[in-house]
Amino acid sequence: MHVRKRLLLLLSVILLLLPLRTDRIRNPYQDIAHPIQLTKEQIKKDLDFLQEIVMEVHPKTYGGVPIEVQQAFRKAYNDVQYANNVQQFYFLTQQVMNALQDGHTTMLFPDGPRMDNLPFSYAWLEDGIYVTSSSGWLHKGDKIMEIAGKNEQELISMLSSFFSVDNVYSLKTRVNLNNIFTSLPYLQYFGLIDRNEVQLVVEREGKVIKGKQEIKKMLKFKSPFLTRNRLDYTIYKEDDLAVLHIDSFAALDEATMSAIRNFFIDIERERIHHAAIDLRFNSGGTTLVGHHILSFMDAGSYRGYSTISRYSKFTSVLIHEFPVLEPGLHKHDGGVIEAALRPERFTGTLFVITSNQTYSAAADFATIVQDNDMGIIIGEPTGGKPNSYGSSIVLQLPESKVKAAISYKWFERPDKGASTYDADSLAPDIFVPTTYEDLEQGRDPQLEMIKKLIREERSRFPSDHSLHLPITMVL
Repeated sequence: MHVRKRLLLLLSVILLLLPLRTDRIRNPYQDIAHPIQLTKEQIKKDLDFLQEIVMEVHPKTYGGVPIEVQQAFRKAYNDVQYANNVQQFYFLTQQVMNALQDGHTTMLFPDGPRMDNLPFSYAWLEDGIYVTSSSGWLHKGDKIMEIAGKNEQELISMLSSFFSVDNVYSLKTRVNLNNIFTSLPYLQYFGLIDRNEVQLVVEREGKVIKGKQEIKKMLKFKSPFLTRNRLDYTIYKEDDLAVLHIDSFAALDEATMSAIRNFFIDIERERIHHAAIDLRFNSGGTTLVGHHILSFMDAGSYRGYSTISRYSKFTSVLIHEFPVLEPGLHKHDGGVIEAALRPERFTGTLFVITSNQTYSAAADFATIVQDNDMGIIIGEPTGGKPNSYGSSIVLQLPESKVKAAISYKWFERPDKGASTYDADSLAPDIFVPTTYEDLEQGRDPQLEMIKKLIREERSRFPSDHSLHLPITMVL
């Protein structure tokens, strides 16, 4: 009798555990299609090559591969049995890159045929996810509360365990710019789609509405609010303000240097006392652009970034800045940078406008300004960390031809004693988020705030054009 009871108890436990086991072994790759097929041997060869790159190039693996990276590779090798095409291989290897916790180290999504999508566009802002194009029962302006039963925090947790990002702000940027919530392969991988439909819950005028959206063959939507490509400036004479809009630090070429110099020449000619560098749409590039802008400041000198570069056989071939060095880590102290004695020196108040798209060298520029008390940062937290890996090399894997970007440098901010030294983003001195209402009505809340601060200062100090604000002021 006792034996029978024990057997019944054991059977009950097994039955209770079966659903959990089924969920654990779900094959996330099975529905992801791509015309370029790969054999298990090809996938394993590319994994071997990727592992060699990570171990030889990334500073985090110098002196030993972290346990979480080892575990990620073991899982990837185990998952080879489930993958058979290029797109599936991308999803398999991106898990490995995530383990390095470095936004500059990532797999690049492979080229392929036009993908099916959910037929709407969206913007993930500071206060939530908003529909930006009406489609079926979805209305422009609806706030998305759930996608496939997952709320915003659950979506953040799910996506953070996959994408290589520096923080939640760069995660939102990546999701926005790559249409992750409406792209079929991502919906399939994350298990958000059921029978070609995705369940959505939205809030509209105080009411909660549930419905389903069906996947359709169509071109991707791109929100007009999320991308720009500007290198120009605007002078607001009546506001005593000039704004340099620079959406890329890609290269310090003649066009960039000319635009920057003309900006400061016109500031001097028009006797403008307040300048703003708009980095809200700037994903970075070379730090040389930032230093060129700062060379027009009347700062005398400022502290720069320190770097640690990892030299290896890969970097020796692909990166020309290295002399012939032994493999290993090579340190460079940023030290004190002397500002150029330019005739167009700017002596007024400097603002830097940031958002969650401010990344890499652009975030470094904002950090230098804040750490050296050279100006006022206004806007939203940056997508890039003040301390971060970077300067990626890009290699194509031999079998799949999928590309991988791997950092070989570590960048350390100028103020090594800052209370926010290890922060995962640079917090603005004055926090001004962009809301959906701002987008809908065409408002520029950050620019409006700068103009407001100048007006208030003028009313308090009518004969003094400099802005008397504490650098840490928060409104």
